[in-house]
Amino acid sequence: MKRVLVLAVAWLVLFAAPVASQTKRRSTQKKPTTTFAEKQQAEIRAGREQIAAQIKNLTQFLYLYGGVSKGVEIAERAKGNRDESIAAMSPEQIGQSKAKMRDSIASVRAGLDKLESSFRLNPVLQSYYPSLAGVARIAQTAETQAAAGSFDQAGRSLIATVNKLTDALIALR
Repeated sequence: MKRVLVLAVAWLVLFAAPVASQTKRRSTQKKPTTTFAEKQQAEIRAGREQIAAQIKNLTQFLYLYGGVSKGVEIAERAKGNRDESIAAMSPEQIGQSKAKMRDSIASVRAGLDKLESSFRLNPVLQSYYPSLAGVARIAQTAETQAAAGSFDQAGRSLIATVNKLTDALIALR
């Protein structure tokens, strides 16, 4: 009797499961479809974010650059006048500061090169590339000016870069 009961329970369990699963309705979940226009808008948004990040980085850099550049200028003037009243930097410190400024401008230029490349190589952003083209060249000019010791002029060139980036950001609607 126990065997029959165990077999009956086992039979119910084995054959009830497929019946229950066969009676369930299968629902197909619709995957969210992303249209080409939505993908384009996402690429454009990403491009705007890249430009905005460069503008933020560059303006913060320029704020710091101005202070360091002015400090180097004052230290050189004090050294040239042999003015001991101003806490002057040593010639080594002046050289190190100039080298750091030149290296920083080179890093800025590299970031702008990367930004230009990302727009030039992205099919969605290529139409906006003309408004961005040349920012790395302006930064290259600033790098050359800094190498020649014209740090004030290099700063002005970097400000022109910010202006061009801002214009490009406006063009990306």
